[in-house]
Amino acid sequence: MTPTSPSWADVERFLGVDGWRQIPAGERGGRRQTHIFFEKLLPDGRLLQTHISHDRSKAISPGRFGTILREQLEVSRADFWEAIRSGEPVARPVDTDDEARVEHDAWVIAVLVGELHISAEEIEALSEEEAVELVHKHWAREHR
Repeated sequence: MTPTSPSWADVERFLGVDGWRQIPAGERGGRRQTHIFFEKLLPDGRLLQTHISHDRSKAISPGRFGTILREQLEVSRADFWEAIRSGEPVARPVDTDDEARVEHDAWVIAVLVGELHISAEEIEALSEEEAVELVHKHWAREHR
């Protein structure tokens, strides 16, 4: 089994294995960057772009990770972890994970976890509307 929430260091490791080029700060304009930017030119001429946090130890939420895989790296979770494990770049095009995960707002997660004691797996299974509805119902019960 592979982790669902990697750190930014894991993403950086993947980018190195997969042949991404770090874009120097001067190429992007400005002197300071809040993120480190990368790009990869695919054989079909498309240019993929992504960025990572300077805080390599910080974990990425499963929802955000899914979006990064699908929309920026264009790989599946399995391909991501296999590239890191094997040290071999991903041969594109590949099938990405079809399932778009919802990334809930922090205030919704705070209530679901802190007040309703719902597990991460249960939260991940909720749509945005279902999660907000649970919070609102909880708040409505508190104010009766």
